[in-house]
Amino acid sequence: MNKSAGHRAFPTRYLWFIALVGLPVVAWLGILDAFSSSTLGDSLSSAGVIYGTARGINALVSLLQGTELDFVFVTFSIGEVLDPINDLIERFSQLILIALGSLALQTILLNVVSDAIFNALLSVAALAAGVSLLLGHARTSGPLLKTFLLFVFLRFSLGLVVLANGWVDDRFLTAEDVARHQAMEEFRGELREIDSVSQEQKQAAIELAAAQAAQRDFLQERNALVLAQDNLNQRMIEKRQSLDVMIKEAGSLCTSWDIPDACPANVKHAKTDFRTLAAEQEERARNINSLDSSVQDLQEKIACLTKRERGDSCKFWEKLPTPPDVAAMREKIESINTGVSDFSENTINLLVSLLLKTVAIPLLFIYLLLLVLRKSWSRL
Repeated sequence: MNKSAGHRAFPTRYLWFIALVGLPVVAWLGILDAFSSSTLGDSLSSAGVIYGTARGINALVSLLQGTELDFVFVTFSIGEVLDPINDLIERFSQLILIALGSLALQTILLNVVSDAIFNALLSVAALAAGVSLLLGHARTSGPLLKTFLLFVFLRFSLGLVVLANGWVDDRFLTAEDVARHQAMEEFRGELREIDSVSQEQKQAAIELAAAQAAQRDFLQERNALVLAQDNLNQRMIEKRQSLDVMIKEAGSLCTSWDIPDACPANVKHAKTDFRTLAAEQEERARNINSLDSSVQDLQEKIACLTKRERGDSCKFWEKLPTPPDVAAMREKIESINTGVSDFSENTINLLVSLLLKTVAIPLLFIYLLLLVLRKSWSRL
């Protein structure tokens, strides 16, 4: 009877010796840890990119809410279209942090259990259990093997869970998640195009207001110069009349403007004043002409900016971007409007998939490993 039991127990002891020797070697080599760490790193990067996309969409939606695009006889209200998206993407961004937190926690725990301390404890437990089996101490071998199993679970369970979860992800989830993320990126691209048009219209409105303010300033300055010029012209008329009288009184030698020495001192001073007024008149005339040119340029710019704000083309103001196609913009906004339900469904499915492979599936595999540990524990 004992001999038969010994024969049946021999394969089990043989397997125990293989585990007692092999598992510490695997732990010290760190092969499982390297694969698990790489898998976690890829998952964390992928989830981080998805989170960044979600936050980008959230930022664009926040910018576009309350925004209206005004074109010729057409006004597009973007906020009404994006209202259903705003709350969804906010919740998505918050919940995806759970997935990121789970991956970060797994990474930290994997670094902890792969430390040399756990490898040493596992090796000591394996050595003690192996010696007990070799010596045939049935009373001590059971507790020592249970201790060894406990350290095996602590050392390898997380790595096995990560690898199993990675296999499930690659086999069933990755392809669909990539397609869903691509759809989110395309949606963000459409929002960027609309935001670009909105920013162009805002910039055109700012430039239009600045041009109109500059035109008002130039007109005020021109009006002041014209008024001063009128006053100067009147003074010159009066000065010329007075100078003609003074020249007539001075006699024939003072009639020429080119021989000032022949004139009395008062006539000389009057001629000098008249020349000064004439020079001032010419300078103001040049300033008025310059302002007229500036006002004309601003009028053309304002006319162009007004067209650009309505969505019309403008050849004069080359710095302005090409105005958007109203029909294409209407089609794009209608496409976003009709695709809101598809985007919502796609986003929810992506969120569920992320939570499934970062939280639910790892917990399930941990539970299965606990069942295996419990089963093995009860047999010792």
